Amino acid sequence: MKHTHLTIREISQRWHDEARQNQPLSMELIGDLLDDFRQRTPTTSAKMELVAQPPVWFHTEQHADCNAYLAAVAETLCRETGLAPPPWTESHLCYLHRPWFACGLETLKALLLVESPVPFRRRNLFVSANALSRV
Repeated sequence: MKHTHLTIREISQRWHDEARQNQPLSMELIGDLLDDFRQRTPTTSAKMELVAQPPVWFHTEQHADCNAYLAAVAETLCRETGLAPPPWTESHLCYLHRPWFACGLETLKALLLVESPVPFRRRNLFVSANALSRV
């Protein structure tokens, strides 16, 4: 079976469809994108195709973190390979007004504040240092 490389835009479209149906968002698609970008896509131009187009924007407060998260992922991947992140990652829609933490535990918030990678932290997203690590 052939693996289909989903772009940021296609992932966001799936998330929109899931949100409309009140289903949980398929976060595993981010893992697939990470593997595609880092391992399954050999050329720089093919890598950029995965992240070049802006997502289908979420305009609700409930899912505003999705825009910021996708931008942080795209920026992280590009910076890992020495590429300039696509311009859409600087859209005002990619920045949260309120902090978002990857876990709901108050005891972990201080740790996430400290170790969150810069592309996430500057968008007011706080995740673990290894949030985009794969095993």
